[in-house]
Amino acid sequence: MKINRMESETAYAIMDASEKLSIALKSLFKPDGIRICQDGGKFNDLTHYHMHLIPRYEGDGFIWGEPLHPHGAEKRLSQTQKKILKTLSEEKRRSR
Repeated sequence: MKINRMESETAYAIMDASEKLSIALKSLFKPDGIRICQDGGKFNDLTHYHMHLIPRYEGDGFIWGEPLHPHGAEKRLSQTQKKILKTLSEEKRRSR
């Protein structure tokens, strides 16, 4: 069996990006925590690397699937994307 190995430079870039995105999510949505997960091997059904950063709230009833308490987030994806990109840009300017 061949094992695909990610290059160190790529792995570090992914962790750097997840840290920046976590900061943006915490700033925007004030979660109690962030769940970071990535599936590999048989469990990677998209056939490419991807990572999930999920804002978590105490008592949110998080399950991997549809939320217990629908909140319409899927209808606000483009707005959420714009907010995250704006926050990342602001964080980048502050860190210079």
